Amino acid sequence: MPDLILIEKHINYFFQDFENLKKYNNITEEDLKKNIDLLWIIERGLFLCIQNILDMYVHIVSSDFNYVWEYYSDIPDILEREKLITQKEKDLFIQIIGLRNRLSHEYISIDKKVLVNIMNNNLNDLVMLVSKVKDYCWD
Repeated sequence: MPDLILIEKHINYFFQDFENLKKYNNITEEDLKKNIDLLWIIERGLFLCIQNILDMYVHIVSSDFNYVWEYYSDIPDILEREKLITQKEKDLFIQIIGLRNRLSHEYISIDKKVLVNIMNNNLNDLVMLVSKVKDYCWD
């Protein structure tokens, strides 16, 4: 069983960061080009949200399934194998992990169109992954 206090802490941090991010939906590429502070807020907020999601799932994988994993990209495979997520959710999670890696390591080359699309159309994908954690831990 995962440490529910730890999971709850990550959920709370996630939603705190998520609520801050939501203030900036409906942004445009031009907004990000003109305002470097806004770009930093969006990149940092997305990174923190994704990292909290990963930390929760890593904890579940390690505590409940005793898997040894080497890369974050291993986590969605394990979750799908253990029937915590579907194939479609696994594919989405792999894309989210890729975004996290780009935010962490290639911040200079992040395509602003991608950030705008995520902010305006795909933020709820992150909430869905958190909901899966809540369902697993408390249902």
